[in-house]
Amino acid sequence: MALSDLSIRRPVATAMLYLAVGVLGAVSFARLPIDLLPDVSFPTLSVWTTYPDAGPAEVERFVTEPVEAVVSRVPAVRTVDSRSREGQSLVRLQFHWGTDMEFAMLHVRERLDNLVGALPESAERPVILTSDPTNDPIISLAITGANLAELRDLSDAVFKRRLEQLDGVAMAAITGGPIREIQVEVDAGRLSLNDVTIAQVTDALDLANYSAPGGSIRRGRFRYSLRTLGEFQSVEELGDVVLARPEGGGVVRLRDVARIYEGEADRETVARFNGEPAIGLLVYKEAGSNTVRVADQVGEVLEQLHEEFPEVGIEVASSQATFIADAISNVVQALLFGGILAFLVLFLFLRDPRYPVAIGLAIPISVMAAFALCYLADVSLNVMSLGGLALGVGMLVDNSIVVLENVFRHREEEGLGASASASVGANEVAGAITASTLTTIAVFGPVLYVKGVAGALFTDLSLAVAFSLLASLLVALTLLPVMAARVGRKKDVIDRERTEKAVT
Repeated sequence: MALSDLSIRRPVATAMLYLAVGVLGAVSFARLPIDLLPDVSFPTLSVWTTYPDAGPAEVERFVTEPVEAVVSRVPAVRTVDSRSREGQSLVRLQFHWGTDMEFAMLHVRERLDNLVGALPESAERPVILTSDPTNDPIISLAITGANLAELRDLSDAVFKRRLEQLDGVAMAAITGGPIREIQVEVDAGRLSLNDVTIAQVTDALDLANYSAPGGSIRRGRFRYSLRTLGEFQSVEELGDVVLARPEGGGVVRLRDVARIYEGEADRETVARFNGEPAIGLLVYKEAGSNTVRVADQVGEVLEQLHEEFPEVGIEVASSQATFIADAISNVVQALLFGGILAFLVLFLFLRDPRYPVAIGLAIPISVMAAFALCYLADVSLNVMSLGGLALGVGMLVDNSIVVLENVFRHREEEGLGASASASVGANEVAGAITASTLTTIAVFGPVLYVKGVAGALFTDLSLAVAFSLLASLLVALTLLPVMAARVGRKKDVIDRERTEKAVT
């Protein structure tokens, strides 16, 4: 028994099936992760090592070359290149496409852990960095006001923490603005006069500015942890640090050889908004989180902050959610325009509004089915997948139009009944539209085997087109014949009543 005949004989079961598909599609749409781009994991890792106060030659000899030697033996490494500059070493590893980067990172970290003891004592522990465009901030905020130093402190103490408490937010980073720090300006003349070296100054500061665990004490059933608090709490404490004790007596303190004051650290980043200095606050989302939902939560927090701090300007400089919302809006518009145009074309040729209405119902059902398939295939809603759906919308109505036109032809030209015309018309073109749909899908099939960035980007587009076309094919062969038969029966009843009235 043909699929169309089975659907026509079981109209209630068919209706319940597509009702379930619609519900499943709506649930899938709500759960689909929304991103600007597909998840593109570049097979690249970078090892960043800081070696303070070392020149490029020393960095290359004592840090870069040892790191290169150990990471080059990691499996699946394709190329290794490095850069050494004053105080910094960067070693970049390119892996073959398809490499599991989580395991690759574990291998690299294991090799680096074994190397740490061989690096210079003053070198910091190597840091492994990944390359992923989806790690870009989803929202950039600009904070403006009169005093940038106070704004940065407020951003760090309040705004940053408030945003990081949101569900789906991984972290918030602050850029721009002055960073307060205590600066020690040593006088070379005073050092020489008191017979103190700069090394003695740095060693004394390191020893004095230190907090360490002090063990524990037990009192009855309770155990108390102890800590030695040695970190500086004020500029005065810093000035009291003892640097030397001359043989003739007396004490040389830090304030005797240096000027101590509260200043600003050298700025590594500068943020401006509309030409004015500002504080930048970058919001990063957790992997797999819904970008639009996270952006909505951030917007709610911003409204609260505006009420709490009316004197501070907090504006959204850029947001990925805006681009995603525009893309979704374009798909919805394409669906509406496609449905309206299909309705007009069918009405123009068939002169009966009931058949075009069936097309209008088939489009959203096909899209809901495509959403369900995207969820099962782990395809996120992004610019590429939504573009694939928009591309497929134009082809969604093709199969339905062919089926309905053939059903209409058998009914009007051959005088078949509603069920018979629906069955014959659908079965007659079933093979042709199936071959046509599969041919179109086959065009996008090879994209699934493309490697590299192109394959990662266009896979979602190809799958979205394929899913929408498969859904439209099933709708055309199952749901539309049922709807055509139903519409035809109503038309038969209306024609019969008109005939009886004309006779009487």
